[in-house]
Amino acid sequence: MQQDYPHLECIVVDGGSTDGTLEILSSYMNRIKLVSEPDKGHADAINKGWRMSKGEILAWLNADDTWVVPNSVSEAVAYLQSHIEVDVVYGDCGSIDVEGNQIGMSYLHEWDLGYAVEQCDHCIPQPSAFIRRRILEEVGWLDVNFISKKDHELWLRIGLTGVIRHVPLLLAHARACQGYMAHRGDVTAASCVSLTKKFFTLPNVPDSLRRKKKRALSNAFLRGADYAWHDGRHWKIVFTYLFRAMLADPTNARNALDEVRTKLRSFAEDFRT
Repeated sequence: MQQDYPHLECIVVDGGSTDGTLEILSSYMNRIKLVSEPDKGHADAINKGWRMSKGEILAWLNADDTWVVPNSVSEAVAYLQSHIEVDVVYGDCGSIDVEGNQIGMSYLHEWDLGYAVEQCDHCIPQPSAFIRRRILEEVGWLDVNFISKKDHELWLRIGLTGVIRHVPLLLAHARACQGYMAHRGDVTAASCVSLTKKFFTLPNVPDSLRRKKKRALSNAFLRGADYAWHDGRHWKIVFTYLFRAMLADPTNARNALDEVRTKLRSFAEDFRT
C-alpha cells in the first residue's frame, strides 16, 4: 500500500485464517482483492493469486517479508520496461528482525544456471524478484508438489529458457525469524533432491549440464543434509544423505567426508548438552 507505482494490483490469498487476518483486511477492501478459502498449500495459493491477476509483471510477498518503501515496484517495472529481453529481474534483499529492523543482508549470488544446478544453490532472494507473466505461461506456474524450495525449482525452469538478471538495488527485506518451516529441515532436504532430479527430466537441458548430473545430485544430498541439520537436527536424514552423496558421485567423496566430520562434531556437541 506504500508503493509509489500507480498501477499496482494487490491480491491477498488467505488459506482460511481464524486469527483476525480477515478483520484487519476488511478495512482495505477498496484497495485489494481478497480470497480466503482452504487451498492445497503455499504454491497453490500463489498460483491462484497470479491467475486472478491482470498484470504483465508478477511477484509475491510471503506474510513475513516486505518491499522497500516506496519505490521497489517502480524500480523493477522501469528496468523490465527498458530491458524487454529480461524475464526475471531481482534485486538485493535485506534481512530484518521480528520488529522490522534491518540486521544485515540476505544471501545473494549472481544468477548462473550452471552454478545453481550443480551446487543446488538458491541464488535468487525471492522477495526481491519480479517475473514477466509470459515466462510463467511458457514454463508453468509454481509446482504445488513442493512445500519448500518452490521458488528455487521455478528459477531453474525459467533459467533454461528465459533471461534472469540482477540489479544492485535494495528492493526487499526478508524476515529472519522462525516461520512455519522452522523445524522442517527434513522437508527442505527432500525438496533439494527432488528439484534436482526433476530438472534433469526436463526436455531442454543442454548436454553441458547433463554431464554434471551425478555431481549435481551428490551436492543436492549435501545441501539437503545441511538443511536437515540446521532446521531441526534430523540426524537420521543428515547421515543418510551424506552417505547417499558419496554414492551418487564417488568423485565428490572428499566434500562429503568433510561434511560428515563437521556433522559428527556437531552431533557430539549436541549429545553433550
